[in-house]
This record gives sequence, C-alpha cells and structure tokens, in this order.
Amino acid sequence: MTNVENRDYFLEDDCTPNIDFSERVISIGTGTYMIYKGVRELFKKPLLALGQVAIGSALLYRGATGTCDVKRLIVKESHHPEKAEFI
Repeated sequence: MTNVENRDYFLEDDCTPNIDFSERVISIGTGTYMIYKGVRELFKKPLLALGQVAIGSALLYRGATGTCDVKRLIVKESHHPEKAEFI
C-alpha cells in the first residue's frame, strides 16, 4: 500500500453524524466541565490547564457536530482489516 492510498483513506470527507444522541450529550457535558476546570486552574497549573481546555474543546466539538473521526476510523478498520497494516 502506498502513502497516497493511506492519505486518501484518512482524508475522506464524510461529515455525516456517526455518534448517538446520548454520546453527544455526554461529550458536551464532559467537554464543558473540562474547559471550565482548565480555565479555573489556568494560573495554578498552566500546562495541565491548557491540556484540559484542548481536550474539553475537542469533546465539545464532537458533541456539537455529532461526528467523531476516531470512531469513523475504528469502524472502517473493522470493515477493512487489510487496510490496518499502516498503523
């Protein structure tokens, strides 16, 4: 498998929602809490706080859009095990 095929595999533009409503609610709640906690601790532990804000933002985005690229990749790997060799 060439690098071009791997790149096309990762860059497929499929923006259909792939997570359920309950997962979206949990992602939004957890993301909001992590952002809140990170902002609150920004001056006490700046590196940890920035990490919390970054992860919280990713969770909030996941919940707001309803799409998760990691879940999409895992589902594709289970349907196409021959493409898992690049990992």
